[in-house]
Amino acid sequence: MTEYKTSRAYIVPSDVNQRFVYALDSSNPEKILIESLKNFIRKIGYSEMYPNFSNIRVSGTHPFSLLLAQEILGEKTKSNPFPSITIADSDASEDSEVLGDDYNGLSFTPAQLAKLDGYRQANEIFISDSGWTKIQTAMNTNGFVVGVQKTFRTKHTMHFNIWSANREVTSFLYDMVTHFIIQNKASLHTDNGLDIGPLTGRRTGDINLDFGMLLYGANVSVPAIYGRSSVLFDTSLGSIAEIDVKTYPQYFTF
Repeated sequence: MTEYKTSRAYIVPSDVNQRFVYALDSSNPEKILIESLKNFIRKIGYSEMYPNFSNIRVSGTHPFSLLLAQEILGEKTKSNPFPSITIADSDASEDSEVLGDDYNGLSFTPAQLAKLDGYRQANEIFISDSGWTKIQTAMNTNGFVVGVQKTFRTKHTMHFNIWSANREVTSFLYDMVTHFIIQNKASLHTDNGLDIGPLTGRRTGDINLDFGMLLYGANVSVPAIYGRSSVLFDTSLGSIAEIDVKTYPQYFTF
């Protein structure tokens, strides 16, 4: 008989080297801001204001890189990359120097695991295929799976680089981006855990003549803090009720 004097105990099989599975947050602030800005552009009806210009290209890839590929590699762009707003995460650092970040012990139910699978399929978290199989096996065996969640925050500088062949359009896009940032701070925090700070910008002064056309540029930059997390699953943990166990009255078992 095995005797436990702890308030919560688990059985750990001998194959401990194969029991851990990581689930890593793989979403990024660039993707969040790109999708949010696209929705904002649709809502304000940009195409109605400037019907003579093609739709705005909002991307994480700078249009100049496409033009360079066309020039150097001979690859023709499929469409006009302008007007363009490129969202770039220029640098990142830890938000805190505190050694101990937040840790939470979690016990996942089948419903919670199904929600996690949705994030996995949307590429918002990363779990290896073999790791996911281990997690599912543990869930099918025990009816739950246990993990430890680590949360932390990172600081970023986000740049909105604006380019078009029309100075008036560039100036309007500059105003549109500033409106987007200021009006969506609350929703970006609530829906995505992304905290946006005060913006700085440059409406005029940037031009480019490298690609056989006159292009006008503008820039808006904001500091941002993004909440991140990871979960370390221990797929070997099972309920001690499965074996012959004696516990003291002042303790309980899981």
